[in-house]
Amino acid sequence: MTLPTIRVLISPCRSGSTAFMRSMAQSPHTHCFFQPIKEGVREHRGPDYSIFDGSHKAFAEHPGKIFFIKETFGHAFQEECCFDAFPDLDAIVRCQPIFLLRDPVGTWSSWKKLKAAGKKGWEGVCDFNLFKMAYQHTYESFIKTKAISDQATCLTREHLLKNPHQAFQLICQRWGIPFTEAMIHWNKPFKVEDISCSEGHQETFTRLQHKDMRESTGFYAVENQGDRWQNSLVTDEEREEIEATLKPLHEQFATWCEEYYPLEESLKSA
Repeated sequence: MTLPTIRVLISPCRSGSTAFMRSMAQSPHTHCFFQPIKEGVREHRGPDYSIFDGSHKAFAEHPGKIFFIKETFGHAFQEECCFDAFPDLDAIVRCQPIFLLRDPVGTWSSWKKLKAAGKKGWEGVCDFNLFKMAYQHTYESFIKTKAISDQATCLTREHLLKNPHQAFQLICQRWGIPFTEAMIHWNKPFKVEDISCSEGHQETFTRLQHKDMRESTGFYAVENQGDRWQNSLVTDEEREEIEATLKPLHEQFATWCEEYYPLEESLKSA
């Protein structure tokens, strides 16, 4: 049996992974999944690894495609924050995972923004300890994965924003996906029907947390708006703890991703 080609992006919730998914969805060569591994965790049956063994029904529905999987750690209970994303070494080698981190203060402020939004966001769910767990688990999962396979790489949201055009070209080259300009300047409107996700989570795309992504016409437009008002939601105590415990993890990712995805100096602010 020939298994489908899959590529995986893993991050804590609120790190820019949904906009990344929409860029990948612009390609005629890809079909996108929304958190298929964590779906099993949410249903209390453990991680769903059907995307790795070729049994997921979406493979037969989209023959010849490269399958992009957006997966996240977080946010509502502990099991969502620290599950094993891969069943074995073969899965890691085949999917060539990229682990994504965003500046931790910005990530936590975005979690808190959705709590402030109440039912328009995540119904007020927002736990600082779970956030720290998800962030640390992303980092530790990368360390564990790269120790056994050279197919794993890492990226920061900030590095991606230095020049999305060049960064996506490098990512596509590594992943064997033809790059298209539409990945940066979106010409296909977002439709939840165009991605594979559970029926129970299709409605999440109508909520506040994906408003920017739904309404934008390009990757730049979504990501260059900055953190805006939600930074004020982070307390001094939270900021101090994040800077002491999580910021070093982000800084290490920033160093490594310069090696994995080096940007030309003249193009970093293009």
